[in-house]
Amino acid sequence: MTSPLLITNLTNLRYLTGISMTAGIMLLRGKKRLLFADSRYTEKAKKEAKQGIRVLPADALKEHMKKLRRVRFEAEDITVARLARWKKNFRGTKFIPSSNIIENMRRSKKPEEIRAIRKACRITDRVMKEIPKLLWHGLKPMPPTEKSLAWHIEKLSHELGADCMAFETIVAFGSNTSRPHHRPTAKKLQKGDIVQIDMGVKVHGYCSDCSRVFFTGMPTEEQQQVFDLLKKIAKETTRMAKAGVSNRTLDTWARNTLKKTLIPTLLVHRSLGEGGTRTQTLDVFFLHSLGHGVGLEIHEGINLTSKNVGAPQRGALRRNEVITIEPGIYFAEKWGMRIEDTVLVTRKVGKALTRAKIQE
Repeated sequence: MTSPLLITNLTNLRYLTGISMTAGIMLLRGKKRLLFADSRYTEKAKKEAKQGIRVLPADALKEHMKKLRRVRFEAEDITVARLARWKKNFRGTKFIPSSNIIENMRRSKKPEEIRAIRKACRITDRVMKEIPKLLWHGLKPMPPTEKSLAWHIEKLSHELGADCMAFETIVAFGSNTSRPHHRPTAKKLQKGDIVQIDMGVKVHGYCSDCSRVFFTGMPTEEQQQVFDLLKKIAKETTRMAKAGVSNRTLDTWARNTLKKTLIPTLLVHRSLGEGGTRTQTLDVFFLHSLGHGVGLEIHEGINLTSKNVGAPQRGALRRNEVITIEPGIYFAEKWGMRIEDTVLVTRKVGKALTRAKIQE
């Protein structure tokens, strides 16, 4: 018989109960679901918790724990100090570490989860549609800074119905685009800059994630070549993202395509300098995985990488899993580009849920 399980991870609690809390514990014991909530959340939990959940005061956990000889806990969420307190208070209970039980349940999304993600993606698309106007016509003072544009993106997202941003909005101008997770600065937009926007919002707790590149002048031949190739890879790997395909397959296909096209003709001659060789790894330029799972957290579940990773970040895509596809190329201190969509995995093909126009 499977031992009872203590749920302490707040995102997992949100998933199981439907309630957002800053503290709480759930005990899963057979078919019983017991939620122990302090007085701040008791009334809310009793009204809003999903069907089949029994809400109890936080202090009631002690009596239930005394009856348990063995109990599993979320090893990646519990600190050494907290585990020591449990062992001291419940000397008759054996605590067994477990990992990724609820996280694995979260990977395949239910219809209501997909609806929330779709709505978040629609809001994101509407914001992205306004970016060209904001770059040159919609902001004061002009020209905008990375910070001011990020602020307007977040303001517009809230006005369009987002509950909050899914992560800190990335706005990068010019050479700052070479840093995938650049934080907006006071840098002003200059004519000819590449602009990288990476943003997402939350609706009912669920995230969207989208990246687009905007040109404010005529791109160079090299920039156009990279941009066109990233568009191709984003389109093809989105189509390939069907249930049963492994994360390694997608990431490897993207890297091989980049390597065949760019390493011989562009990367060696332009960015590796005289000391560069054709054997130098593409990882110098494609700095991250092809994508990642998305849901209640902006990074959850599977990681689309060909590197060795631990469960549940490895293996095959699942039907109704939501992921990102985000190929990117970055030249240190010069420029970079990333195209990203939120994608729904189906039995036959991946479907982009973010559909903001990609600049020609």
